Amino acid sequence: MPLVLQPADEADAPRIVEIERLAYASNPLQPILFPGPFPPQAKDERAEGLIKQLHEDPTVRWVKALDTETGEIAAFAKWNIIEEPREPSRGRQFGPGCNVEACEEFFGGIHRKRNDLMGGKAYCCELTLHGLAALTDPKYQGRGAGGKLIQWGLDIADELHLPTYLESSPAAHGLYQKFGFRDIDKLTLDPRWDYGSADASIYFMLREAK
Repeated sequence: MPLVLQPADEADAPRIVEIERLAYASNPLQPILFPGPFPPQAKDERAEGLIKQLHEDPTVRWVKALDTETGEIAAFAKWNIIEEPREPSRGRQFGPGCNVEACEEFFGGIHRKRNDLMGGKAYCCELTLHGLAALTDPKYQGRGAGGKLIQWGLDIADELHLPTYLESSPAAHGLYQKFGFRDIDKLTLDPRWDYGSADASIYFMLREAK
């Protein structure tokens, strides 16, 4: 059965957290950045944090790809529609189970670069934790959910004549290029974190306003 796009809301937060866990399980940086152990309430706290962000940030839009046969959410994306320039955002906090030093280097570096590149500008952006093309439950891979969720945000950007910015993992880089994004910068985690032959880079990408 086809996947259809629908707005997501706070009732979907637990499933979104589960999709995050599944989507990032094979990411080579996951055991470095989030080695654990995690407290029993970690999933609930993550869901509560997402809901808080949805309520407090008026630029946030949640969209889900729904399996019409099972009613299950197959994939999810969070878009920010920033129509008016705003103050640079603050960095995130890292809780139990995180490698705080590695997270600060990686996510802190991404956050600072984002503010340098896009601070004070109006734009649309799609942001995921490790730069994946949306978040897809692996059992739904290959059904086009990521592309649909990307196009959903691009349609809004084009309607508003805004550029679109994102941060891409190596795995999603080629897909974003197909949607017209180009590299504007790059960040790579220091090799001292011993990630072997894995590509520990994040590409900062931009699609011009239409």
